Amino acid sequence: MIHGLLVRIALAMSLAVLAVGAAAATYPDRPVRIIVPYAAGGGTDIIARILAERMAGPLGQSVVVENKPGATGTIAAEYVAKSPADGYTLLMANTSVLTVTPHLREGLRYSPLADFEPVTLVVHQPFFLVTAAEFPASNVRELIALAKAKPGSLTYASFGPGSPPHIGGELLASATGIEMVHVPYKGGAPALVDLVGNRVSMMFVDAPPIVQHVASGKVKVLGVSTSSRTSLMPDVPAVAETVPGFSFSAWFGLVVPKGTPHDVIARLSSVVTKILADEDVRKRMAALGSDAAGEGPEAFARLIASESEKWKSLIKAKGIKAD
Repeated sequence: MIHGLLVRIALAMSLAVLAVGAAAATYPDRPVRIIVPYAAGGGTDIIARILAERMAGPLGQSVVVENKPGATGTIAAEYVAKSPADGYTLLMANTSVLTVTPHLREGLRYSPLADFEPVTLVVHQPFFLVTAAEFPASNVRELIALAKAKPGSLTYASFGPGSPPHIGGELLASATGIEMVHVPYKGGAPALVDLVGNRVSMMFVDAPPIVQHVASGKVKVLGVSTSSRTSLMPDVPAVAETVPGFSFSAWFGLVVPKGTPHDVIARLSSVVTKILADEDVRKRMAALGSDAAGEGPEAFARLIASESEKWKSLIKAKGIKAD
């Protein structure tokens, strides 16, 4: 009797494995969705649509972008976390949703590490440390010296508490031992207006909004936030050239619900990686101020884990709170 029960259990397990294998082998047999946690028309949305357009061919199915904005991206993240783990619902996740917001907000109904499987890191978005043309420092070393000579006299703008420019400013202060005053704004546009007007000392900002101001000479670029120089502005030194180890950027990547078959993840990752290697796609990403990436599941998983720990430590040490 016990032997018969064991046989039936083994048979059921075998059938389950075969069913998963069969599902992966025929994947996809219907449209795939990419859920974007922000409104249509923004940078995240555009990046997702570039991918969706290119993914349809190799997958043999249409790839649809759906926008689910709200609650700093957590509504979309929760939606995908609770979706079936079958590879048909992907989240265009970013630094904030997976590694910053979880340490700023209590009561989230998803876990960045427990509820998702990484697919592919799509892009890195470097930030540039900028000042008004009249600002007395012309490089990072001079800025640090000025800040140390007059503790608390310098200000830095951000898009709001917990935004990448805020985190970047706190990271710079922590890495150099300087004191600066955080000035949060309701968005990038008003922050940049005050920066150009020399009403705030500095700001970390992505490339597209500052290009015209740099060209007109209204803004100075002191450094880039990534660990090395970027092709977006190759003549701009990395902050890390003055502050060893300094590095931060926004990044975007695709994740799926935990438990999605590994064969399905591998298929998706392979398709997206090939798309990101295409020169035309890389140029389109660069126009958005982003460097195309293409790292697969393992490398992306390591990035998520390390960034989560990094920002958790900084947020706790600095007592950063969300609105």
